[in-house]
Parts: sequence; structure tokens; C-alpha cells
Amino acid sequence: MQAKPDISILMVDDEPANLLALEGILAPLGQRLIRAQSGNEALRHLLDTDFAVILLDVRMPGMSGIEAAALIRSRPRSRSTPIIFLTGEEKSADAMFEGYSAGAVDYLMKPVVPAILRSKVEVFTELAQARLRLQQQIQERERVAEELSRLNAMLAQRNGDLAAANLELDSFCATVAHDLRSPLSQIIGFTQLLEMSCASKLGKDELQRLNLVRTIGLQMNDMVTDFLNFARLGSTPIQAEPVNMADMASTIAAELSAPGRGAPAEWTVGALPLARGDSRMLRQVWINLLSNALKYSKNSHPIRIQVQGELQGDELIYSVTDNGVGFDTSQAPRLFAAFSRLHGQDEFEGIGIGLSSVKRIIQKHGGRVWAQAEVGHGATFCFSLPASPQAFC
Repeated sequence: MQAKPDISILMVDDEPANLLALEGILAPLGQRLIRAQSGNEALRHLLDTDFAVILLDVRMPGMSGIEAAALIRSRPRSRSTPIIFLTGEEKSADAMFEGYSAGAVDYLMKPVVPAILRSKVEVFTELAQARLRLQQQIQERERVAEELSRLNAMLAQRNGDLAAANLELDSFCATVAHDLRSPLSQIIGFTQLLEMSCASKLGKDELQRLNLVRTIGLQMNDMVTDFLNFARLGSTPIQAEPVNMADMASTIAAELSAPGRGAPAEWTVGALPLARGDSRMLRQVWINLLSNALKYSKNSHPIRIQVQGELQGDELIYSVTDNGVGFDTSQAPRLFAAFSRLHGQDEFEGIGIGLSSVKRIIQKHGGRVWAQAEVGHGATFCFSLPASPQAFC
């Protein structure tokens, strides 16, 4: 619970006995009571202290209470401080007019009724406490706002630095991948020339080794292409347009099932909701997910792959379910990391950027990716897109 702010009350009277009496009346309020025996002394206290209320004797030698009130009101810092005049003389209309004209909020006769004076002063102390609490809240909010502004500026700077670093890394990766293609193309080309010119002079084993060199070169060229495409994702802007996800998924499934592409599969593509995004990027998402499902289900008989989609709240949810080898759910966080593989490369080809590319594309569209599986009982890979597309990254 927040403590009450420290409140001060100024009592001004040239008679010490009167000040002592006022102190006895007001002590139960638990506030800080300050005495002054003249108008000049009162003004000195006002130089460094703000008061909730001032009790001011009207008739004092030297400077009267009326004169002191006028000076109090002339200072910006104390212009709104409440003043209660105390007088031992009979109140007259002229005296009261003079007092209120000087800025008094009340005019009481001596000897004052303790309960009345205490209740009047208590009202002003409570108002002062409320005002101080409000000031403290405003100051705290200003402090929090300044701190939040500072943190936002720092975050913006770091985001800018990170974006610049990512662009530089993407550029570097693209350059490396591009530069690797040249020697690979030469290797593949020379193996083809060598086979054409020396096929009749080479034995069966030599020809097999030559074909193996060319095959490895072609595989590495495909890997470089995948790597180059992955690197380009970071800087490629999104060209948003309506996308028929059902037609896209069905077309890719048919392409993957073409003769010579591998084991046949039973494809089930549901009524997928329409989406809005970059059709080229989303096509790559479906290619990666469907080919991934086909690859890891190649030992299943028959291969069954199901594609589903639905609207859930403000998200479009799409999923690809297979009956393949599955994976250990404890390893799920590694699935979408670049160059991370959960299965052996000898059994399942690839360099581990397919799912990472999916994640990168979907995040650029403002969505998310996740997966569920059980070892030996298939896997389900899901991704979401905004139902009401926002500004893409």
C-alpha cells in the first residue's frame, strides 16, 4: 500500500499561545505543522515549502494577515494555496470582503471551534494528498514512458543492425553459392567430354567411376541451387496475390507422382481455403512439404499423404500428414533449423534446408510452422497464414 504523501500546514499568529492551541487542535490529523509568528516569517517558510493550507491571523503587528495574504497570492508557487483567516474581532461585511478579496477561502472567529477547524483543514489536506499522489503517478508514468522510449529506440537500432547483418549474410551466402557453380559446371562438363571422347578406351569400371563423378557433381550442383534459393529468401520481397491453395497442392502432388519420380502414393487433397501471399514462395512451401512427406514415406506400403486446411479464428491452418518414419517429438525444435537433419543422409537424401525454407517463407508471410509425429507412425507438418493478411515482412 502506498504511503500517504508528507503534507505541511502553516500556522501564522503573533501569539505563541494561539499557535500552541492550533497545534493541539490539528495534531490528530497527523500532518506536519509549521509555526510562524509574523507575516515575514511565513513568507520565508513559503520559499522552500509547499503547504496544503495556511491558517493566517488577520491582525498582526508589522505586516497584517491581509497584507501577507496578498504577497502569498502574488507568488506563482503559492498562488493557489488555500488560506483560512482567523480573527478575534467581530466579523464585519467590510472585513470579510477584504479577506476574501485577499484570497481567503474561509473566515473563522477566535476562539475557533476545534471540530469545525479540524474538519475544514482535513478537507484541504486530503486534497493536497490527492494532488501529490496524482503528481507522483504522472512522474512515474513519464519515467516509464521515457524508459520505454529509450528501450524502443535501442530495439529499433538493434533490429536495424540485425536486418543489415542478415542482408549482408544473405549476400555473402548468395555470392558463395554462385561462385561454387562455376567449378561444378566445369567438372560436370569435362566428365561429359571425357566420356564422349574416351568411352571406347575406358573399361566398365572406369566408365562407372566417371559416371559417379558426374552424378556427384550434379547432386552438388542441386545442393548449391537449393542453398542459393535459401539465401535469397531473406532479401526477396513478397508479391502478394490471391492463391488457390487446393489447386496448387494438387498440381504439385500430380507432378511428384509422375512416372519415373519414385514410388506411387495415394494423395488426398481436401478443400483448402484460399490464401493471399506470394504464389511463387507458397508453391515452394508445398513442394518442400509434399516432397518431404513422399521422401520419408518411401518405405511405407502403400504411401498415403493427406493435405488438409481450415479457418481457425484469424488464421488459415494447412497441414500435410504422411504415414512415413515419423520422428521423436523431443527433436522437433531441430526440424526447422537450417542444415539440421533428424535422419541419416545415407537413407534420405538432402542437405536439411527444405523445412528451414518453409519456416522462413511462412514467417515472411506473418504465419508460423509446427509439426507433430510419432516414430514409425508418420508425421504431420502444419503452417498458418493470416486470414486477414497484414503487412508482410
